Amino acid sequence: MTTDSAVPAAPLEGRWDLEATDVQGIERALVTLRKHYGSAAAAREGHAGTRNSVANLVIYAASDADAEQATATMSQLAGAHPSRTILLIAGLEPDEPGVRASVSAACHMDGAKRICYEEIRLHARGRSGLHLRSIVDPLLIADLPVFLWWTGDPPFRDAVFLTLARLSDHLVVDSAQFATAPTTLARLGRLVADDSMPSTIRDLNWQRLASWRELLAQLFDPPTMTELLSNIRRVRIERASLEEGASSSPGQALLLAGWLATRLDWESIMRSEPTFSGGHRLRLRGGGHDVNVDLRGVFQKQALPGDVQSVHLEADSDDQAVIFTITRSADQEHAWTSLTVHGGAPQQRTVNFRTPSDAELVGDELESQERDTVFEESVEMAGRLAALLSTAPETAR
Repeated sequence: MTTDSAVPAAPLEGRWDLEATDVQGIERALVTLRKHYGSAAAAREGHAGTRNSVANLVIYAASDADAEQATATMSQLAGAHPSRTILLIAGLEPDEPGVRASVSAACHMDGAKRICYEEIRLHARGRSGLHLRSIVDPLLIADLPVFLWWTGDPPFRDAVFLTLARLSDHLVVDSAQFATAPTTLARLGRLVADDSMPSTIRDLNWQRLASWRELLAQLFDPPTMTELLSNIRRVRIERASLEEGASSSPGQALLLAGWLATRLDWESIMRSEPTFSGGHRLRLRGGGHDVNVDLRGVFQKQALPGDVQSVHLEADSDDQAVIFTITRSADQEHAWTSLTVHGGAPQQRTVNFRTPSDAELVGDELESQERDTVFEESVEMAGRLAALLSTAPETAR
């Protein structure tokens, strides 16, 4: 192979770009970039900076569209969470191995100090996992954690996926972007349950549920309410669709249902059936009785498709009956909670309820090094529930 490195153009707002056609060329391009953004000329123009990275972030994108979406996210993230970013745009077709790379550096102000980060964009051909590892591995900064963000549906048994995942300390996916959510979520649940992956596994969609989990947990904080946990009989989880009758991903709703099931010791009895509303009813077992969990879509044009819009719980015992609901506002900025006891007047309140941006979610992942055992238990259960839907006729409604 030969290298093809061009002299950087004059820096524009503290950004430099080079190209290369092999790993050695990429490494030489990085050295050249550091000379430019650390030079006296860059300092005179106010563009000089200090290189800083807190992690290695490898992003796998199967298409240019996925790559551009990831790049947009990273551009928002770079100032707060600088990382050595390797954007790998690669198909899984059995092409002749090859690589075309562009290397860039950009600098942002962090208080009084200008911090620079580097991005390596690789267009790689060839299906060989070893080929891709031979490209990525030498470009990682030693002694920093390695995060693999796999956009789209991960091919869990493919050599490319397995090679890159095993190279990483942490695997990040986004079940909101799964093209076949029930099937892929079921496979993700089995991967977590199998415990064969050395890297920790994260899901951005799980983090989007943080406010829902917090509000539901707060409901049962009082001792009088805690007693009702074993008496929940009915749950309804509604997710957004952008058009009346349109489909949307059930991934987020399944994760929330999986979390409820694992926290409340519900067991799946392998049964799912369609409902009159066009959704699905999962029949679980807990506290010696059946628990019906309904999943369905609702029209909400200002929400992201698949985002949970409301949760409705009903619990009853010999001397008490409770209905609790959380409903997001149309602008997605607030939520209303309502608690009704013994058929009395509802106790209502309004809370702030904002969905974090993708950049915020990825940033949170880069800061976290610990395994999330609650997520692992919840996604394993969500995978089992998803398996019930993956063979059902109205899967995504």
